[in-house]
Amino acid sequence: MAGGGKLTGRQKMINLMYLVFIAMMALNVDREVLRSFESINTTLESTSKLTLENNNTFYNQIDLKANTDPSYADTKSQAAEVKKQTNDFVSYIDGLKKELAGANFISGSEDTDYNALSNTEPVVSLFFKGKGGDKGNEKAQEFVSKIDSYRNFLMTFAQKSAQKASIETRYNEFFGTTTKSKRQTWIQEKFYDQPMVAALTNLSKMQMDARTEEGNLVRALLSGKLEEKIELDAFQGLFLSPGVVKIGDDAVLNVVLGAYDNSIKGSVQTSVGNATVVDGKASIKLNTSSVGVHQLTGNISYESNGQTKTVSIVPSTYQVVAQTLDKKAAEIIEKDPTGGSIVADNLRVVYRGVVNPISATINGANGPVSLSPSSGSVSGAGANKWNYTPGGGNEVVFTATTKASSGKTLTVRETFRIKPVPPARGVILGKTSPVIPDNGVAAQTIRVDWPDFLFPVSGEVTSFNVKVPGQATVRVSGNKMSGAAGAISKAKKGDVIGVFDIKYKTNTGLSGEASSISIQVQ
Repeated sequence: MAGGGKLTGRQKMINLMYLVFIAMMALNVDREVLRSFESINTTLESTSKLTLENNNTFYNQIDLKANTDPSYADTKSQAAEVKKQTNDFVSYIDGLKKELAGANFISGSEDTDYNALSNTEPVVSLFFKGKGGDKGNEKAQEFVSKIDSYRNFLMTFAQKSAQKASIETRYNEFFGTTTKSKRQTWIQEKFYDQPMVAALTNLSKMQMDARTEEGNLVRALLSGKLEEKIELDAFQGLFLSPGVVKIGDDAVLNVVLGAYDNSIKGSVQTSVGNATVVDGKASIKLNTSSVGVHQLTGNISYESNGQTKTVSIVPSTYQVVAQTLDKKAAEIIEKDPTGGSIVADNLRVVYRGVVNPISATINGANGPVSLSPSSGSVSGAGANKWNYTPGGGNEVVFTATTKASSGKTLTVRETFRIKPVPPARGVILGKTSPVIPDNGVAAQTIRVDWPDFLFPVSGEVTSFNVKVPGQATVRVSGNKMSGAAGAISKAKKGDVIGVFDIKYKTNTGLSGEASSISIQVQ
């Protein structure tokens, strides 16, 4: 095409072919872009469905626990509200998508109409035609109002979280409707003059974000309730009295929490006096000036997580006796040795799967005491002490026998509950909700512990699930987070990674499922 003369017919034809070729290339590029958007939209819709299925497992766990434990009623009510609000929001966006693409549109279909996907008219008609015009019509304002309402609902839960700031930042990122631009509204910035496929993709992402936050909330509700139950069941006020006291002798009453934690601080108020808790217990001098059985009642107040809690102390008695018994008192003891006792170190409860220390004494005994259970087995552990291994059933009756000085057999019976070892707590670095840098999550190890259980139980994690926002749930064998490294690598700062369905086996061969863990990615 050099030279300044007129173009020949052949040169004109070549130029036209270049123009057609360039146009065809541009058309092909447009189609590849549209296909990419469609693929992303299809992936987002699939992820939303998978996340919904995962969320339903947590709802089912809460429902099951609420059916047997009335204390879960409030948790169930909150979870139901989270489910309703999220379903309503997601359904509303489904309606918008149908208005844009039609009820019969299927993302990723083989007969996709790429001309329709590239068309900007459906978005303009839906959000910018009519009252309000380019700044957003009534449908656009309704959409913004729905987003604001859902975000404000989520914020009510963020107020209760220790990670309030990071959670609110995430909510504003996913569901914020403000813009830094002074010339455009949020709806203009996000949707104005967009191809239909881009608008569909934006709406699908919002649905996926809603399902992800729904999962974070319902997991937090279940995890928080489990931690609360562990805390409430771990401590109970307990009198440790000498049982029988000789008249005039000094005697001291110890008051402790059932789990006996020497870091506990607080005070006790009892029928025999008040005292401050020191090193986990309070000591009160008993009144031994009169013979007889004396009642012990009261409560204990202690500090937990910056709050003062008060629990009732299990009522008990102590008995003051004379140094020498008259004939009538001796006959009473012979006929009805009410002063005898069988004491478990755990509030008349023994645990299946561990060895339980048991002590037994009988007033008026003139020789060793023997102990036999209605089920399970005992082995000697010293004078009037045994180690008990539970058998079947939910209760065991211990029978202690001995001989009085008269040769008569004295017998005391007590019934104890048999309970399983409580579920373990899932932890990373000793915490149920750790904050970990994004490059350190995959290097962590999942462990289990029993922080408030008196018996020496240990366990090893055998498998668990990992859920990263926006990623499919990964099942990991063993106890290393590196088993889900692929999904973890896609986590962003501020994400909450859920670790749940944690299976473990104890050192005594018992299997169980530990409470879940929430990892805040930093």
